[in-house]
Amino acid sequence: MKTDLINAALLLTTLGLASWGALVPTASHHDAAAQVQTAARAVATAPLTELSDARGQIAPILDYTRIVSLNTVSDHVLLELVEPERLVGVTELTLSSHPDAWRFGNRVGVGRSDQLETILSLDPDLVLVSAYADEAFMARLREAHIQVFDLGQMRGVSTTLHSIEVLGTLLGTSGRADRVARRYRRQLAGLEAKVPTEQRPAGLYLTVYSDVLYGGTQGSSYGDMLHYGGVHDIAVDHGYKDWPQFTPEQLLTMDPSLIITQSGMGPVICGHSLLREVAACQKGGRVVEVASEYSSDPGLGLVEAAANVMQAVHPGQRAADLVPSASAPH
Repeated sequence: MKTDLINAALLLTTLGLASWGALVPTASHHDAAAQVQTAARAVATAPLTELSDARGQIAPILDYTRIVSLNTVSDHVLLELVEPERLVGVTELTLSSHPDAWRFGNRVGVGRSDQLETILSLDPDLVLVSAYADEAFMARLREAHIQVFDLGQMRGVSTTLHSIEVLGTLLGTSGRADRVARRYRRQLAGLEAKVPTEQRPAGLYLTVYSDVLYGGTQGSSYGDMLHYGGVHDIAVDHGYKDWPQFTPEQLLTMDPSLIITQSGMGPVICGHSLLREVAACQKGGRVVEVASEYSSDPGLGLVEAAANVMQAVHPGQRAADLVPSASAPH
């Protein structure tokens, strides 16, 4: 690896200077020490020329000019990092269902890995994917001499911040990436501070697909949505993580008095022959439906998703005050 060779050479230089400083008389011991420190700093600050993706594949750090994003998080992050004309394609999911789809104008949407010809027709020099991308699909892109970069998992705040940093490095826009990350952290911190820990009601996230009960808790964007939305996630207290598949008996054991779900799911949950007995479906309990436009976004849209939860669960919070302005000082 080119970068490793450069760093190894610089490290050898540092070690050589250290030995020289110890063996050769100098006018000042401090002068020799300063030379060693200077060489060490050169190792630490040597500019990167390539970057490893989530699968260990190496990509050169370049001024990529035709980027296709097949990752719903990078779709939106790229709008903040590169000039508009450099982004030539994004995920079909973003264009078809995200409330901010209008920001992408007439860009081409790609929904499936079998749309290889559509991607090739865009003549990209970089294709960004996620952990779900098929290896054979990526190999075919590489055969066409297209750089493919896997950003990895899309699990919420931590992975989004990682993606912002990696994209900033890969695209040579680290300064912009730092500003995006600071704004994202500031917005989330603003939400978190709205509801003290002792005022957070206990609840969980639940939805139903084909009679299967799914949750979203610590380790997923839904867990982050609850936390920044001012809800204490009791699924964590019971040892669940990621996207658990619940049985009715497990939900009855947790007996949540608050359930956060998607629009239209309240009657489905409380109409279930067993779930109608949970505290949330009884008098004094709450099943809060939150519009799903942002709730399925594990990236920058998580701020809006959490604000929607907070407004629904804590109606005393004014919607206009929930998300700090993007124009506030960085």
